[in-house]
Amino acid sequence: MLSMEPPRTQADLNFSLFGIPVRVHPFFWLVGLLLGLDGSNNEPKRMVGWLVALFVSILVHELGHAFAARRYGHRPWITLHSFGGLASYDAIDQNAQEKIVISFAGPLAGFMLAGLLVAGIAVSGHLIGFELSFFPVRFVPFLTQAGDSAYAPLDLMIYDLMFINIFWGLINLFPVYPLDGGQIAREILVERSPYEGVRQSLQLSIGSAIGLTVFALVNGSIYMAFLFGYLAYLSYATLKSYTGRGGPW
Repeated sequence: MLSMEPPRTQADLNFSLFGIPVRVHPFFWLVGLLLGLDGSNNEPKRMVGWLVALFVSILVHELGHAFAARRYGHRPWITLHSFGGLASYDAIDQNAQEKIVISFAGPLAGFMLAGLLVAGIAVSGHLIGFELSFFPVRFVPFLTQAGDSAYAPLDLMIYDLMFINIFWGLINLFPVYPLDGGQIAREILVERSPYEGVRQSLQLSIGSAIGLTVFALVNGSIYMAFLFGYLAYLSYATLKSYTGRGGPW
């Protein structure tokens, strides 16, 4: 989500996947733990499952961007940090279509991972169906804790994988800076109106971020409300800087 890479530290985890360098900043794990605290089930196995789901989901998302960038001849690298991930690459003279494809490839990779999970659940005979909710896939747990109807750690990890890749993927497509949807909206609007497109995309970002903040507050998600409230402010500050203090919205 950050548009700039965080500084390197001695605690970074570095490896290569499919020929793409990957760096995991230590704050990724810290913020991930904080996000996983729900006040009801914070057992070690549950938290480990959550971190695995978060790590796999964010990495797959960034790999989607990276593969698309490499398809266009760029050399990408991935950084996982405190607020998500970033697929970087050296690019010169990109056209709007290329930028849009690379931006959309991240959420698409997450949707494909969710689709594979749904297919696996269906093949195993555990799929019940779908419903309109934060977690649209209904399935019979593979494992249950003895004497308890709560999901076992494996089932909770599957739940987390589905939730992150479907719900977070959809949220990421909203036209809010610096989310992928915000990048896509900017390219579309600039392509239509080179002189007004950036300003229009920032206005759209502010309105969308405010709407998502209200939605989060209504649903009791304080973290999500804080995040999109902050993004609304960033878009507003960027707009004022872009148009000038005395410039019109």
